[in-house]
Amino acid sequence: MGSFEATVTSKGQITVPREIRKKLQLKKGSKVVFHPEGNAAVMKPKAKDAFEELLKLRERVPKFTPQEIEQMIKDSKKAWSRFE
Repeated sequence: MGSFEATVTSKGQITVPREIRKKLQLKKGSKVVFHPEGNAAVMKPKAKDAFEELLKLRERVPKFTPQEIEQMIKDSKKAWSRFE
């Protein structure tokens, strides 16, 4: 995707180009966040709900049973005991 130009109005407003709105799935009322980077800024869609984003992240993290966690702790303690 190439570069796109927008004009800043006297009120500091810009129109996000259509191609960018489509790519970022921005609709009327969508919120965006600007992150300054040197003499530029990166615009990203604002996360709708922090808890919802954490739940999405959780889907990508391995899930362990309490027994598996206990075994990992035991294995870790055993491995570290060699350094005592």
